[in-house]
Amino acid sequence: MGRDGHPKPGHEHADVATPSAATEPALSAPTLSVPPKRRTHARGDTTVPSVRLVSRDGDSEQPKPGSWEGPAAGVLIGSTYRVVGPLGQGGMGVVVLALDERLERDVAIKLIRPAFTRSESARERFLIEARAMARVRHENVVEIYAFGELDETPYFVMEYVPGTNVANWLDDAILEDRLPSVDEALGYLDQMCRGVTAIHSSGTVHGDLKPSNLLIGPASRLAIADMGLSRMFDPTGRPGEHPMAGTPAYMAPEFARIDLAAELVQRADIYALGVIAFEMLTGQAPFDIETTADMLLVHSGSKAPLPSQIRPELTTAFDVPLLRALSFDPEKRTPSADAFRRALLEARESITANHGSLRIVVADDDADFLALASEALAYGFPGAQIEVVADGEAALVACDREPASLAVIDLDMPGLNGVELTAALRAQYSLPIVVVTASGGAPDWHLLSALGADGFLVKPIDPFALVALARKALDTKRGRAPAASTNKRR
Repeated sequence: MGRDGHPKPGHEHADVATPSAATEPALSAPTLSVPPKRRTHARGDTTVPSVRLVSRDGDSEQPKPGSWEGPAAGVLIGSTYRVVGPLGQGGMGVVVLALDERLERDVAIKLIRPAFTRSESARERFLIEARAMARVRHENVVEIYAFGELDETPYFVMEYVPGTNVANWLDDAILEDRLPSVDEALGYLDQMCRGVTAIHSSGTVHGDLKPSNLLIGPASRLAIADMGLSRMFDPTGRPGEHPMAGTPAYMAPEFARIDLAAELVQRADIYALGVIAFEMLTGQAPFDIETTADMLLVHSGSKAPLPSQIRPELTTAFDVPLLRALSFDPEKRTPSADAFRRALLEARESITANHGSLRIVVADDDADFLALASEALAYGFPGAQIEVVADGEAALVACDREPASLAVIDLDMPGLNGVELTAALRAQYSLPIVVVTASGGAPDWHLLSALGADGFLVKPIDPFALVALARKALDTKRGRAPAASTNKRR
């Protein structure tokens, strides 16, 4: 993982060539080595020359020594952005980390590789991507700031999201021989669906949704990136052909159909969401796809396994929403990203046990956070008794008055601060403790962990991240570690 935890080499978002540009190099299809489980990132040869594909988790990779084609560190772009270093490069683009010297913030800048600066189709595709990003303003979609040229090379400046991505997040879990908790996965999937809904509302199809294009930043925020294959759609338009481009394992069967109704075009993104959700919840891919030939064969009649057979913890409640999103017939597929989001939440709610015996104490001097945390915890733990207090001393009194099952406390509050309250609670009780903060960092977490805290979140928090961390803390205290996976990366 690179600077500030940026995605590891081979996981950065991909830069893809336009499908119609005959002068641009075809991108290789993936070689998938773990059928039908989580796949590694080796690459093979495209078996269908007319189809332009990117690898499963992006063809972008950290440049080898001497191979970097982007601007060098120290170069000033647009009189504002000072290049810090490379983030990755792909088929026709490079991405650099830069410092916005005016606003004093990190940004990511994407530029066309030198070999394509004279390609009109490449420049047009680049502009389409920038415009697609500019049309969407949503917290779960990477934001674009500016567009310009550096020595006749087009570039656009976008938000830099330090952290990791869903591909790395899944791979790390597999390396640890475990599955992410259901609630943690649903927290990211909820944000993912909200972002796709915003993209669709802008009249755009993303066209290349996959784990490496889903960035995970601070406070468990998920942001959708890389709209290099995006395109506008007209829901009132006539049926037409749609470019067959993308990543094989996440491509919907209806790509390249000439009779596809315009109102169904966006459902290709729903199919990709279904594949991603299946992987995140089960740890396995729904289909064993290594090459474009495999993709075409699978789409000719294979069926996805039942998620509940792979991970019984899901129960049959998740079978219907996941398999409907994976329908090969777009007319029978889940109609929208929001409908898929709601179906997943309803499935989770249907298997949530009654938590009437739980008592949760939430301590924070921020009334807005108390309201948010109370609502999130009430949703995640139906029937639980939730008591909110405004300072550390009141929290200690509340726990002394009646035993608590979980404490969610702020790091910086009057009375007893989070460190003092953690120490006091741990000296008397074995309840799990989750600490939230607007300003703390790694040193605070190390201290809190040493004192016995079970989790740490940075504000502004995602409600589902809070619920997921609370569940994990409760399960650990009860001696029920999250379900493990037998799937290991090969």
